[in-house]
Amino acid sequence: MQDQSPPAATVPLARRPTVDRWFYISMAISTIITIVLGFAPSLINTAARKAPPTPLAVAHGIVYAAWLLMFLAQTTLVATRRISVHRRLGTAAVFLAPVVIVLGFMTAIVMARRGFDLSGDLHIEADPLLGLVNPLGDLLLFRILVAAGYWYRHQSDIHKRLMLLATVGGLMPAPLAHLIGHFPRLNQMPPTITVPLVLFLFASAVYDRVSLGRIHPLS
Repeated sequence: MQDQSPPAATVPLARRPTVDRWFYISMAISTIITIVLGFAPSLINTAARKAPPTPLAVAHGIVYAAWLLMFLAQTTLVATRRISVHRRLGTAAVFLAPVVIVLGFMTAIVMARRGFDLSGDLHIEADPLLGLVNPLGDLLLFRILVAAGYWYRHQSDIHKRLMLLATVGGLMPAPLAHLIGHFPRLNQMPPTITVPLVLFLFASAVYDRVSLGRIHPLS
């Protein structure tokens, strides 16, 4: 009698790559939406701003946005199976990451020396030096995870999770802090930023558990 394997056993295996690709695209889009919600209000309505953007702040914003757009492009290229283009663009990302770090570092230092945030969202006037802790820590995390992601570029399961964590863990705290700064009541509760940040950081773990039935060690 001919053996017929139940089709249901193969359906999850067939669906997982598609779902996997759409998960990373969705996360990339979420990061772009976050920076728009965080930074756009102070650019559109300048009433609460303390000063116009400086050339350094503009350059920092452009490079910051470029990384997120590249992250979206990279996830889309993988989703459409254009792996060779993905790898070539990844080489460009290796050169873009140091620019993100250097400009981010310079912007944080200048902000601390100035004593206030240009947008008026962060309210660091009480202790500008304390305001350096988070951005410099975020940049350190970003640098470590991007370097690790490049090192494991030939192991896709590790590489994609490292790059996701680098982007959401290293770059999302700043726009989330600005977003919260637009709401005075939320701004009086510092732990508020923990909630959306945790959602970003643990999204891959939740995805792993739901789609794979287990959580990847890196997640």
